[in-house]
Amino acid sequence: MATLVLTVVGSALGGPIGGAIGAAIGQQIDRTVIGGGKTREGPRLKELDVQTSSYGSSIPAIFGAMRVAGTVIWATDLIERKTKNNGGKGRPSTINYTYSVNMAVALSSRPLARIGRIWADGNLLRGAAGDFKVQTGFRFYNGYNDQGADPLIVSAEGLSESSAHRDLAYVVFEDLQLADFGNRIPSLTFEIFERETPVPLTDISHIVSKGLINGISAETIVGYAADGRDVRAALAPLLASMPVTLSPQGDILEIRDWWQNTPSSNAIIATQSHKQSFERPVTSLSTATQIPLSLAIKHYEPERDFQAGIQRSERSGVGRNTAQIELPAAMSAPGAKRLADLQLLQMQRSRVSWTGHVVMNEDRLQVGDWIINDSNPDRWRITEIEHLRGVSRVSAMRSMDSNPSQNLDANPGRNVTSPDISAGETRIILIDLPVIDTNDRGKPLVAIAAAGTERGWRQAALSLQQGNMLLELGSTSGPAAMGFAVVALDDHSIFYTDTNSILDVELLHEGMAISPIGGLVWLNGELLRYGQALYMGNKRYRLTQLQRGCYGSEGRTTEHQAGDPFLFLDPDTLRILDDVSLSINQQLTIEALGIGDATPVLASITVSGHATLPFAPLHIGSSIAEDNGIELTWFRRSRIDYGWNDGIDQPLAEESEAYAIEALRNNVLIANWSSNEPKLILPSSQITALQLSAGTLVTFSIRQIGRYGKSAPAELIVTIH
Repeated sequence: MATLVLTVVGSALGGPIGGAIGAAIGQQIDRTVIGGGKTREGPRLKELDVQTSSYGSSIPAIFGAMRVAGTVIWATDLIERKTKNNGGKGRPSTINYTYSVNMAVALSSRPLARIGRIWADGNLLRGAAGDFKVQTGFRFYNGYNDQGADPLIVSAEGLSESSAHRDLAYVVFEDLQLADFGNRIPSLTFEIFERETPVPLTDISHIVSKGLINGISAETIVGYAADGRDVRAALAPLLASMPVTLSPQGDILEIRDWWQNTPSSNAIIATQSHKQSFERPVTSLSTATQIPLSLAIKHYEPERDFQAGIQRSERSGVGRNTAQIELPAAMSAPGAKRLADLQLLQMQRSRVSWTGHVVMNEDRLQVGDWIINDSNPDRWRITEIEHLRGVSRVSAMRSMDSNPSQNLDANPGRNVTSPDISAGETRIILIDLPVIDTNDRGKPLVAIAAAGTERGWRQAALSLQQGNMLLELGSTSGPAAMGFAVVALDDHSIFYTDTNSILDVELLHEGMAISPIGGLVWLNGELLRYGQALYMGNKRYRLTQLQRGCYGSEGRTTEHQAGDPFLFLDPDTLRILDDVSLSINQQLTIEALGIGDATPVLASITVSGHATLPFAPLHIGSSIAEDNGIELTWFRRSRIDYGWNDGIDQPLAEESEAYAIEALRNNVLIANWSSNEPKLILPSSQITALQLSAGTLVTFSIRQIGRYGKSAPAELIVTIH
């Protein structure tokens, strides 16, 4: 409903189209600008959600805060990488392919202050804190005229073929990983900010028209995308929706609010001039059926992540038709509801029009001025003027003379969005595992467990340090439940369930959880089972009914300190290094790089080959042999757990049963033996030959010999009798 009349500025404002408007003085913007032809010229809401990459696509000028799709202005072919994973014993190798892309996306033909969130196929790619949810490099160019060319584009195209795209705000993605998007380039939308505060309507009009539209208006919006082939197309959708008028003032147009205290004149009705008689003034009332029963404003709703919203105003009475205005602007739900109410109210008031001849006075009337006449106390807004000799033929409509006081309670609707959760920093733990299933791989079993300090972490890229080189290993498995011990844990026998001690642990974040009814955990090298885990709140669990030193880790049951690393062992979260050649005593260093890491996270381990070596024997005992010698006995264990069967020994899991036994006095080796069964008899003659007198303390160390090496020692101190 804004009045747009162009005189001498017609051709300057929008070229030939503006000139055509100037020739049609006095016409309304909704008739001349919006409804004057069939050619689409202005932006529509849906266009801002569709990413384009074709030549000739227009790039809107962004004011305030908006969400736009942008235009791809440069891209490489998809980058293919492949990694090979050795399947291990009995399993085939697999080759995995990953894809990424480099591309630049133009966002605004005006400078921007910053980039906010980014969505890919509707899911959050970049959070409000600037954290990305997938791996990518990212650079933002704000669009000022001093920005340089992007180094990635220069390296790909050459300096002479690379534009700095000055006066164009754009972003560059480098090596954007596409696995989460079906290995294709996703449809991206960007939350962008030209400024942080609401934008005055006068600023938009003044800048887009290059100073040809000035004035004062109290109207503001959150954001606007000015787009179109000329000024008229860029401004018409906005001005037609706002409660403002435009009137010529010399060589410019002046913008005014409907109720602004603009110049007004007391109309002197002319009936005759220079012997010419004029018709009496006419007040007419159009039919109510011409006014829609319902008027909707479709806009972008900031509270719903700038998705399209709609607010509707309705009236009572006769009529059938409805109307909808597509406004490519961001505004609150109450703001859009206010516009819909104002537009419908003005439509009803403007049903009353007035036409008559007015005597010219010293103040030359302009379109947009108010007049008052004696026949009607209302104030009338001039819509058309035909200047004659001494008089003017004036057409006016009844308009609002004050801003209605409204306290609108408009609902923006439900916002269904992907959660904006930070990934935090990566944490990794390297574990030299025992055989945790019945698959004897025949080589060390090193696993990587990883997680993030925040709930948004999903995985990290892995690399193996090999001298000055890095070997890519692919990515981690899913996030593990890990943290640290809150209090110290004392040593305890591995033969009895510890029902007195408690293990309090704190996980990295609230999104982690462990099984409440038993499980296997790793605590700084020791494997232990628990019977119950009670959640204490604030990321903490209390583990009780502890079984210590499981899977041959009895050598690590000594007192644990507060702060020791903790991991809940879930096979689904462990990345087994089957595709890396490992050897016992090898120093292994792994780098992990997640989307929240500024630099790679390092972890190192010395490979012990826990999965290849037998477990230390148990229950070593000594007794007096028949000839007053010493008989040693023990129980063997299997490094592969085939389950507990009463009365049946565990399978040997080695080529043969063999043991190495050593005798030490004062930590000095004095003798050694071998045995093919879990016992050793030392006749008294051997004891005498070793010069072991009665009362001497001797330490016997027993190791089982496996196909890949010896077990840890099981020791027993014996007093010679």
